[in-house]
Amino acid sequence: MAISYATARGAPLLDMEQERILIGRWQAERDRTALEALILSHARQVYACAARLCFDAADREDLIAEGMVGLIRAANRFDLAREVRFSTYAHWWILHSATRALARLNNVVDLPARAQRAAGKAKQATPLDGSGDALEAMQSPDPTPEERMIARTANARLRRLIAEAMGELGDVEREIVLSRNLRQVPDTIEDLAVRLGVSREKLRLIERRAMSRLKYGLLSRGVTAAQLG
Repeated sequence: MAISYATARGAPLLDMEQERILIGRWQAERDRTALEALILSHARQVYACAARLCFDAADREDLIAEGMVGLIRAANRFDLAREVRFSTYAHWWILHSATRALARLNNVVDLPARAQRAAGKAKQATPLDGSGDALEAMQSPDPTPEERMIARTANARLRRLIAEAMGELGDVEREIVLSRNLRQVPDTIEDLAVRLGVSREKLRLIERRAMSRLKYGLLSRGVTAAQLG
């Protein structure tokens, strides 16, 4: 589900009752239509967060993709018993996901000092639900559960959902994900960069963007971190 800035800005806002109905349908029934309506209504938050953290348009795409993943995680964890708006709760998940993507980008390219300061401040934030696991995940450079499961899952349903999500990637993105994550002997960055005719840095950026989109595709299909193992 790709959401352009124009679409996000023009999407209607939900009232509290509407968003709770959608969250309830997603949490109880894994109703993807309900999730997409919820994400569409809050996608402007993701764009605003990415714009504050990063000046470069190409790099902002990575932050936006991870911010959308953060929205899904917020929808998964939102406690309907609490009297708080979803946008308030989702803000932390969007920020944590986007700043984690920013930290990964920082390993490849030099970022403006303002963006680095913003990422540093975000690490000091405390999630509203008090769980702390989002903060811990943001600080860890290790692959996420979604990424670790890609190459090893033997579950037929998960493999089908992975195939569906892979189908939403572009040709180059799909080739990179296949070559780097799904083959028994993964291609090295150097070999794959030569074969595709791109620099190693560019290949890493494309791979990260593709993995973000793949995570979004899996999570929006109801695949949870617990299922991924």
